[in-house]
Amino acid sequence: MFKEPNTKHKPLCNLVITALCVKQIREIRIPRDHEEQKKELLDPEDFCKSVISGFKKKASHNKNESMYCFWVAMGGALLVPLFVTLGTEFLWAKVIPSLLSVSAAFSTAWLQLRKPQQLWALYRTAQRELEDNLYKYQYKVDEYEKHQAPEKLLVEKVTKIAIDAHYSWLPMVPNPENIQAQLKATESSK
Repeated sequence: MFKEPNTKHKPLCNLVITALCVKQIREIRIPRDHEEQKKELLDPEDFCKSVISGFKKKASHNKNESMYCFWVAMGGALLVPLFVTLGTEFLWAKVIPSLLSVSAAFSTAWLQLRKPQQLWALYRTAQRELEDNLYKYQYKVDEYEKHQAPEKLLVEKVTKIAIDAHYSWLPMVPNPENIQAQLKATESSK
C-alpha cells in the first residue's frame, strides 16, 4: 500500500510536485499570433501523407480482424461435426466441439455487429483516394495543374475525403435502436 510521506518531508514533497507542475505548464507552447501558428502547421504534402498513414493503419487492422473472424467462424463450423462424430472421449466429443461452436458463434456475431469488412473497404478506399490526390498534386496534373493555390486545394481535398469517410462510418456504429429494430424484424419474419 501507499504510505503517506513523513511529516518532516511533506513540505519538500509539495515543493517537488509544484516544481514539476510548473515545468509542465512552461512546456506547453501556445502560438502567439497567426503567423507563428502558420509556421507550426504541417506542409500540405506531409499532412496528406499522415492522413494516408492513419487510414492505411485502420484498413490493415480491420482487414486482419475480418479475416481472423471469418476463419474462426468457418473453421469452427466445419470442425465441430468431425469432433462430434469421431471423438470418443468426453473432451474430444463434447468440450472441444462446444468451444469451437462458441468461438464460431462469437466470430459471426462480431462480423455482423462491428462490420470490420465494411470498415476495411471504407478505409482502404479513402486511402486510395488520398494517394490519388497526392500523386496528382506532386505531378501537377488534373485540377492541380492550373489551380492558383494547389497546396490549399490538396488540404481541402484531404479534409473532405476524411470527413466523408467519417460520415460513411457513422451509420455502421451499432446503437440500441438498430439492434432492437433488427431483433423485431427477425421475430416478425418467423
